[in-house]
Amino acid sequence: MIRDSKSFLIGIIMLISFMGIYLYMMSPSFGNGRNGLEFADDMFNSISKGSAQAVVQGEVKKAEKWNGTNIEVNLECKDEDQAERWSAALQKVDGTVVSVDKEKLSLKTDFGKMLANISEDCVAMYENKGDVIQQKYNTDPRDAINRWYSISKAIGKNLEKQQRFKESIYLQTYQKKVIEPAYNYYGVETKFVSDNKGVMTFMLVFYMVYTLWYGFAIYYICGGLGITMTKTAKKEA
Repeated sequence: MIRDSKSFLIGIIMLISFMGIYLYMMSPSFGNGRNGLEFADDMFNSISKGSAQAVVQGEVKKAEKWNGTNIEVNLECKDEDQAERWSAALQKVDGTVVSVDKEKLSLKTDFGKMLANISEDCVAMYENKGDVIQQKYNTDPRDAINRWYSISKAIGKNLEKQQRFKESIYLQTYQKKVIEPAYNYYGVETKFVSDNKGVMTFMLVFYMVYTLWYGFAIYYICGGLGITMTKTAKKEA
């Protein structure tokens, strides 16, 4: 039973308007057939990519310190096909000597040159130049970068067995700061907060106001129905 018609009406109007905005947000009205949530998700992904760009570029620069560091490892692949695919990728590194015996792969290379080759591929991926990777390895760009991730992980484990901990630990850092972002952000447009202050501010303020809007709609409806919360007096013992 409605006890306060004015409060109840305010709540209903707020709830209807809330649902109207929600339906508009769920419609494909935000460019490229996207709804509001997809637009916001793409925006935050793009801003995130822009923020990570300096980290990627900085780590690529740091990798240059390994030039002239020679490594020799023996890798165990899951099958002969994988061994051949790894060998084909590693042969793109200048001066690398690779030999394959069924699922076993032996590698001699300059650690710095190998990282430089991977960095070149990852930067191309980060800049959404998948066609460059496609032409270089004749495979899907994501497949090529995933291959480098698997290779570097296997090399890191072998180096750890050799107690070459500096190289193995660095490979883990390099994977997180270069290879993983290149793979995860491929296809995402790069944007920066400094260039999108207005949109970002609006989205954050709108989210806060919209959340409160729903809360107050329920509050007024409950008040109109006489549903209230009161603090009971504390009884003395």
